[in-house]
Amino acid sequence: MTLSFAKKEKSLSQWLTWMEETRPEHEIDFGLDRIRRVGEKLDLLKPAPFMITVGGTNGKGSTLAVLEAILLAAGYKVGLFTSPHFLKFNERIRINGEQVSDDWLCDAFAKINEGRKTTWLTYFEFATLAAVDCFKRAGVDVALMEVGLGGRLDATNVVDPEVSVITTVALDHQEYLGYSIEAIAKEKSGIFRASKPAIFGDQPAPHAITEMAVRLGSPLYCRGEAFTLTRSGNAWHWSGSENQHLDNLPVPNVVIDNAATALQALQFLPEPVALEAIRQGLSQVSVTGRFQKLMMENESGESIDVVLDVAHNPQAAAMLKQRLDESVVDGKTRAVIAMCKDKDYLAVVDCLSSNIDGWYVAQFESPRALPEQALAQKLVDRGYSINRYQTVAEALHHALANSTSADRVLVTGSFMTVSAALANSH
Repeated sequence: MTLSFAKKEKSLSQWLTWMEETRPEHEIDFGLDRIRRVGEKLDLLKPAPFMITVGGTNGKGSTLAVLEAILLAAGYKVGLFTSPHFLKFNERIRINGEQVSDDWLCDAFAKINEGRKTTWLTYFEFATLAAVDCFKRAGVDVALMEVGLGGRLDATNVVDPEVSVITTVALDHQEYLGYSIEAIAKEKSGIFRASKPAIFGDQPAPHAITEMAVRLGSPLYCRGEAFTLTRSGNAWHWSGSENQHLDNLPVPNVVIDNAATALQALQFLPEPVALEAIRQGLSQVSVTGRFQKLMMENESGESIDVVLDVAHNPQAAAMLKQRLDESVVDGKTRAVIAMCKDKDYLAVVDCLSSNIDGWYVAQFESPRALPEQALAQKLVDRGYSINRYQTVAEALHHALANSTSADRVLVTGSFMTVSAALANSH
């Protein structure tokens, strides 16, 4: 199907259909030359006076959510760009915590499409430039941008940040980034900028991270060295390298390591953030699809605890397992799982298996989806108790039907698994 119409008549759904048909999101074409050429022409390479870029294998969304919540509590006008979305493309671009409107996105896409002339742009390059356009239109004080894949050649790297953050480095997307931690770390450290602060939120830091910081003259702040956290009961404490201390902080509804990393990034703002704003932001932060808790009714009308988590690689699964261990239920835990065929799905399943009483194996709609029969057979070979369904919605329905109020249902394996569950939660 070919779409053609005057730019003023193109709706957001038409723009997105055109983008998916001509440059599908799953078709990746790395490089910064195209987007830089268009960005320079349209003056879309400086989204805000202060910008923080966040990359890493896991924890990007949580770190950005903490940054956004605290900055909003401190009175900043904040722009946030994340990916992918769950239900609506608008989720990717937020101004002051609110999704941008269809009209703003249509205006941005029309501007970019007209300005690019004959330069071909990927789906993600269109999205990145649209975010910058919306941030500039809103006049945000701080722009927060999530790296899509890798770092060095990711479209977001066309914009120069004041602070660069890498949350974690683990094996994922190896076909694009390399087959070792060091190779992946080298790609991710491509978001560092000469003489600008660089933050690493895990420990120990891969050699490639420290090497890149030294080469660029970027001050490097690593968790466990430059900043630390300690937890005591219902509070935690953060300490920085320059005798900085933040005590009795509320425990947020995200992985606390990511909150600590966000606090380190905030240290480089032109003005210090008030402790009260930090506490308020930590208390209010929430992230869709990261140990997100919902109540859903089964066909008998009973309310069942449901946990949504996008964990799709072994490191993320280990974090999810830790949170499941800390959140015990009286009854059983049933897991709805659907994954991409390019992920280490057996490592994810094995990591979570001790927490799961029954697997509800499904498949989502995507060229990258692992067929449910293939995943089911692997679990059967492992000796796990499984049920097989063609869709996530069907698997979720049956998992809920077999549960009581003492049980819980976990939905995991991919952003697309959680998206399918969310679409059926209303």
